[in-house]
Amino acid sequence: MKPLNKTLLTTWILLIVSCGGSKEVVRHNVHPEDITPETIVAKHRANAAKLKFMKATATVQVQSPTSGNQFSLQIALKLPDSAYIKIEGILGIDGLKASLNRETYVVYNIMNKTVSLGSTSPRAIRKTFDMDVSFDDMMGLLLGLPKIQKNDLDSLTEFSAEESYYVMTIHRHDHKQKIWFDPFADYAISKVVDYDLSGEISMEREFTRFYKEGDAWFPRYVRLTRPQKQDLLSLYFEERQLDKTFPSSLFIIRYPKDAEILKN
Repeated sequence: MKPLNKTLLTTWILLIVSCGGSKEVVRHNVHPEDITPETIVAKHRANAAKLKFMKATATVQVQSPTSGNQFSLQIALKLPDSAYIKIEGILGIDGLKASLNRETYVVYNIMNKTVSLGSTSPRAIRKTFDMDVSFDDMMGLLLGLPKIQKNDLDSLTEFSAEESYYVMTIHRHDHKQKIWFDPFADYAISKVVDYDLSGEISMEREFTRFYKEGDAWFPRYVRLTRPQKQDLLSLYFEERQLDKTFPSSLFIIRYPKDAEILKN
């Protein structure tokens, strides 16, 4: 038997390696002098800027000193400010349906046959996720992409880098906030940490395992913690569908006539 030609052998090995799967992104350290905060914010806002609709399924885990639950979540978002949420509990039994926008909310607890409705607030959002967050924070968690506004740069006090992430420190009227941007995911936000007036962490949000869906980068995993209250909320996104329209009637929560109405 003739020995295999070395050139053919090398080509064959390279072909196998190249077909073995996509290569992981090689991360390297970044430096703040290489880019301006204004450029980062512009690139950050361009990621998913054209997105109007998103449907997703996720597994949610909620933990607090008084409770702990895990359930399946169906999400429908009409951006920028409408959300439909359906929660399934054990054995796929529907547990809750909610429709929220910036002004009003409706939450139908199917198991208890109660309907909560009124003006949207962190207290109202707690009826859905058992955690107090603002409407903007909720939308950022459900989408997986919290936003920073252009005028936030007016409160920027420090711009730095930590390994492969750019970091901005913003002083707001009642707290300090540090924001980590990932240049390897079109400058999506990978972490936000809020500090209270005493310097303690009041809330931390993490967005990890980014992947590209369509023209935008999204995290597979989202985690929110409140260390002082020992609260945790995590979402693992199993599937996302982008810009597939759905009827506005989806945001109408229907419930039986004998359900107890609780107005806030």
